[in-house]
Amino acid sequence: TILLTTESVNLVLHAWCYSNKGELAAERAERLLHWMEDLHHNSSNSESSNIPLGESWSPYLPKPNFQSYATVINAWSQSAAYESSHSATTNSVGGMETKKSGGRAKNNVVSAATMAGFECAKRAEELLMHMQRMHEQRQLQMVAEDYNGHSEQHSSGIQPDTRVFNLVLKAWSKIRGGTKASAIRAMRILDLMQELHHTQSINAPEWQGMVLSKVQPNLQTYKLVLHAWAHAAHTTEGPDRAEEILRHLLSLSKAGNLGAEIAPDAECFHIAMKAHAESVRKRRKGDGYGSAPLERARKVGVLLDWMELLALRTATSRVRPCTESYRIALSAWVWSHHVDAPKEAEGILFRMIRACDANNGVGSKDGVVVDDTTTAAKAAGRAISGPVRPETRDFNTLINCCSFARKVGTDASEEDDDSLLQRQVAHREIFDIAEGALNALLASEYAQPDPTTFS
Repeated sequence: TILLTTESVNLVLHAWCYSNKGELAAERAERLLHWMEDLHHNSSNSESSNIPLGESWSPYLPKPNFQSYATVINAWSQSAAYESSHSATTNSVGGMETKKSGGRAKNNVVSAATMAGFECAKRAEELLMHMQRMHEQRQLQMVAEDYNGHSEQHSSGIQPDTRVFNLVLKAWSKIRGGTKASAIRAMRILDLMQELHHTQSINAPEWQGMVLSKVQPNLQTYKLVLHAWAHAAHTTEGPDRAEEILRHLLSLSKAGNLGAEIAPDAECFHIAMKAHAESVRKRRKGDGYGSAPLERARKVGVLLDWMELLALRTATSRVRPCTESYRIALSAWVWSHHVDAPKEAEGILFRMIRACDANNGVGSKDGVVVDDTTTAAKAAGRAISGPVRPETRDFNTLINCCSFARKVGTDASEEDDDSLLQRQVAHREIFDIAEGALNALLASEYAQPDPTTFS
């Protein structure tokens, strides 16, 4: 006789999970999970009715375990990202058509693909809640059957842990074109994790002074919540909420915690910085006067300053600016299309060059002297940044920024002589910035001009 075991069914669940079939695979996987639940439930009823068949076969029937539920939740989590990026076949949801203006679709309507991803994430969350309820019910049954009292720690075998909660958070955070609603759902999962951790910590065992709780938010948990707000494309508050969570995470890491590693790293900063920079690129004008892109670009610069300060203060800091850090700030200013963008971008590029020279042990480069903070960091035996190496495209970005900035302003035909003179002086300053970037590129040992540089 060949018996169908739980491990065999779990292998099929695993196959559906990684079949790259999106919602179809998740539906089939959950159907198998519920089949196992019904099979076990029916066999239990047979035993309670004193049916011999139920008594003899119940221990050999497949019964869903922790891995069964975790695999199906993972399937729904992956389908959320898959459907939100592969279901874009229509431009309307719920009868609302996407309006177009000037040949481009407006972003005030949630796409069908995003809604499909939202529903998949919702199914993952519902299954997580079902798993949690099953755990609580089994735990109550075990306590009721324990004639020795409540002194023994009970385990249901299917209690969701941090990894399972993070799978649901991943579903909400990876929805392409996410919304404020998806970010709020992610925040609710985080709140539930914190509540469960507090409750479980009361009777949880300890090891070397750390409380061993099944559910405890870790760094990955907070990164997923950061992503959820950063990907909330249909709200202007997403970048600000992401930055708030980053600051809260830094406060928690300074105050200490119950054992989970939650000290933010460079990636946490990059998520918030990219959220602000992406908002600049989309040129969201919250007040109607175009100051929003400028404020967003400044916030990216502040976060970059913060990264350098943290790296300078602590030799073992996990937050060290790298090439991507400077590149995000550089892009934010270029996308702002502000009149001061060339000056700000120039400052970031040469900070990038100084960081590269400091890492390579160079005190000055092409007449650019390393500043006092960099010198102090070198004297202390540490660098203020991670691996940093400007590339040709970074110099080209600054040169293109200068080229665009020459077009910013009013029509020259409407200017008086004084305004025209000021405009010519500004153009001269912009030209000097572009020429300085070109000279630095020509003198660079790690980058060379390409056809784009001179175009």
